[in-house]
Amino acid sequence: MGWETGLYVFGVVLSAASLQGITGAGLMILSVPALVVVLPATVVVPGIVLLYLPLGVAQLMQLRRDVDRRRLAMLTVSSALMVPFGAVILSEVDTVTLQRGIGWLMIALALLLQMKPGPPFSRELAPCVGAGLFAGFLAASTSVSGPPLVLLGLKQRWQPARFRATLIAYFLIISAFSLPFYWEMDLLTPATWRFVSYGLPGIALGYFTGAWLRARVSVAAFRWLATGVVVAGGLTAALF
Repeated sequence: MGWETGLYVFGVVLSAASLQGITGAGLMILSVPALVVVLPATVVVPGIVLLYLPLGVAQLMQLRRDVDRRRLAMLTVSSALMVPFGAVILSEVDTVTLQRGIGWLMIALALLLQMKPGPPFSRELAPCVGAGLFAGFLAASTSVSGPPLVLLGLKQRWQPARFRATLIAYFLIISAFSLPFYWEMDLLTPATWRFVSYGLPGIALGYFTGAWLRARVSVAAFRWLATGVVVAGGLTAALF
């Protein structure tokens, strides 16, 4: 991995981490599709999971009072059931094909939700479990678990501060839960750690940039920005 690739990794991670601070999602949705263009998925996916840990801890310490613990429990428990299957997919299956299919699906759902959102679900248990199962599979196989959770939050019209904090807590828990499976499958290689070393400065700068921007984004802008993150991530995944 040369310095040109390292600089590219830094730039992508910085941009995605900044958006992560505003919406609670973005690091994985935007960075993974852009990074697998130049690096193997088996390096990028566990590397991004490792990079998320310090960012997630720092953001959660700042926003922990806004976490919706009930929703967090439903999402994380259901996601944990699918993480082992997703890790197997990462080690055995062509993740680029999987990524493209997911990308187009997320674009369609995001646009449909903006055009015809409909009322929120009256009971959240089944939607949260369904989104959690899908997100857990995506978390381990592609590290891009955000789209189904972002779309659920937009559909349910969750208050932005609780939405953001709950997503950050979720990603932190699932990222930590995924690491033993990556270790067991020999995915934490020297190339992965080299990737992490290039991304860490972007994580640090992105944390402060996201915190500065977060206080300047309105509720209406938050909804459009969250949708834009999903669409942008979906387009990148589908086309590259």
